Formats: sequence, C-alpha cells, structure tokens
Amino acid sequence: MVEGPGHVPLNEIVWDVRLMKRLTGGVPYYVLGPLPTDVAAPYDHIAGAVGAALAGAAGADLLCYLTPAEHLGLPTPRQVEEGVIAFRIAAHIADTIKLGKRARAWDNEVSNYRGRLMWREMISKLIDPERAWAIYTQYGEPRVRGCTMCGGYCPMLMVMQQVRRLGDDSQ
Repeated sequence: MVEGPGHVPLNEIVWDVRLMKRLTGGVPYYVLGPLPTDVAAPYDHIAGAVGAALAGAAGADLLCYLTPAEHLGLPTPRQVEEGVIAFRIAAHIADTIKLGKRARAWDNEVSNYRGRLMWREMISKLIDPERAWAIYTQYGEPRVRGCTMCGGYCPMLMVMQQVRRLGDDSQ
C-alpha cells in the first residue's frame, strides 16, 4: 500500500492518483483526504470530502477521513462522526463512478421514493436516517404531502396532481 499526500489542489488530485497507480503498478493507494484547500478549517471534513470523491473516482482505494477539528485540535466523538459521514458520502459518490449501476441502485431507490413522495421510505434509506428524520420533523410532523421545504409548492406534488388531472380528463 502507498500513502498519498493530504494537501493537493483540486486540479491535481486526479493526476496524482493516476500517476501513483501507474508508478506502483496499481497497488492500493491510500490518500489523506485529500484536502484541496487550506482555508476551510473548521470545515476540513467538507473540503476533504470534495477531494476524496474526486480521488476515489480517479482510482484511490482508501480515503482517510478528516474531522471539523482537523488542523485545530483533537476531535470530539461527534466531530469524528461528522467526518466519517462526510467521507462515507464521498466514497459513495466515487463508487457511483467506479462501480456504476451497482452503486447507483441506492440513489435510484431513494429518488424513486422521493418522486413518489414516500418520505418515510426515502428517509429510511438515507446514510443517516435518524438525523434526516429529526430534521424532517424539527417543526413537528409535516402536514403537507410535499417536502417540508416546498410544502404545497413541491414540484413533485404538482406534477403528480397534473398527471392525475390528465388521467381524469381522458376518461
């Protein structure tokens, strides 16, 4: 296994991964982030996830997660969780490129539930269902069928209503 750099400009991440894979004959490549900017502390976990998604899609085999405390201090358990979730998202994004349909199946399932306004089912399939449910219900149980952001102006709800009207008109 080869360990890669941690601080790499965004435009050099793909080049770095491909070069290292070629120079080592394809041995597993472990990247530290990579962190494409140094101005994001205490959001290095987000900036690093951007770099990690790109590195993973380019062929990096292992991603070292970053926490919000990166470069500032020791992380709390919650900060470790935030970093792991950010990098789990980055790894999944990379997998949708490397593995294609097999990794996209999860996204397609969630999109299908969202398109059918099946919020409980959709939320149960997310990376962090407990947090998603807490946000979804943070102002109480939603009273509209659409998402809590759009409410009655939810585009999916409007499309469903138009489809029903068209179906009723054709009968």
